Amino acid sequence: GAPPPGPPGGWGPPPQQGGPWGPPPGQQPPPGQQPQWGPGYPPLPGPSGARRRSRLPLVLGGVLVVLLAVAAILAFVTPGFLRSTVFDTAALQSGVQRVLTEDYQYSGVGEVRCGTAGEILRVETGVQFTCSTTIDGAPATIPVRVTSDSGDYEVSRPL
Repeated sequence: GAPPPGPPGGWGPPPQQGGPWGPPPGQQPPPGQQPQWGPGYPPLPGPSGARRRSRLPLVLGGVLVVLLAVAAILAFVTPGFLRSTVFDTAALQSGVQRVLTEDYQYSGVGEVRCGTAGEILRVETGVQFTCSTTIDGAPATIPVRVTSDSGDYEVSRPL
């Protein structure tokens, strides 16, 4: 006999078994065997099964970008926006000592120390701090108040 009609070279299944999509029409798979196509794909989730993602991270990210943009613009437009002006501590202490000796005419004024160790003395209207020194060997505390944002200050009489 002649070979049954079908693809040349023995490619593909014999005609009586059907194709990869199952048995030929009218035939059922043998008992205990699954159809060749398997159990199938799981159903795609519909609109009711889809998880809804929160928009909060997206909104917070947008707000952060806007705030950074505003800060960058202010940094270029407003001089000194990102830095605060502080006193040159040595010049301030020298100035307080000069006020005590020349304006208040105290004699025997010792070395003046303003603020506490590590304290940053800001140049901002209304800021107050104290300086300490000795006058004729006795300890003295001198109140200082900043009177302008340009660095003017007022030295009060020692306490």
